[in-house]
Amino acid sequence: MYFKKLSVAALAAASLVVSLTSCSADEQTANSSAEVASTTATAAGMSVFGEDRTDILFQIHERNVRTIIATIEERGGTPTQAIAALIVSQAETGWRSGLPLPPPATGIADIYGWRFSYNAGAESTNAVRVATHTFMDKTSAVDVDPNDPVEYALAVQQSDERPYIEDKRFLNAGGTAASKYAAARLLAEAAYAEVRTAR
Repeated sequence: MYFKKLSVAALAAASLVVSLTSCSADEQTANSSAEVASTTATAAGMSVFGEDRTDILFQIHERNVRTIIATIEERGGTPTQAIAALIVSQAETGWRSGLPLPPPATGIADIYGWRFSYNAGAESTNAVRVATHTFMDKTSAVDVDPNDPVEYALAVQQSDERPYIEDKRFLNAGGTAASKYAAARLLAEAAYAEVRTAR
């Protein structure tokens, strides 16, 4: 039941995310569009992060999403890049940093699914921030249509000099990176719309 409600909220918010991404150069227009997306999501009666705002996972997911968006905007990134980063981090780790790598690998992952290697607390916002800077560094090597955030997100991951091996990355077995990223798109767009609206 929870996931059905979550899907409704995600669909409602994501249906208007195009308005947000197309107006990045005009902050006032983007904020106006975000307000519309917020009204639609509120009508669905559900935050993309869950039902209980006091729940620790709700707070972690929301905090990490906010950190990703803020970091990308500080870098001068586009809404599409922010959504792509949210797709990657949702598909790879469910917007968590410091989770164990899938067996038989040992160690922990950053929020984008790479082996954690930063001088920061693994679950901290600083860890999310530095990992997002790394994600943004990789975007310069990508020559893919940015209007398709799923294809763009996967291209950024695959452009990394560290080998991107699909069957050694995901905690949940089954599917491909492309299918997992596509499945994460609605949640990513809804999360972007919700956070932008709350500003």
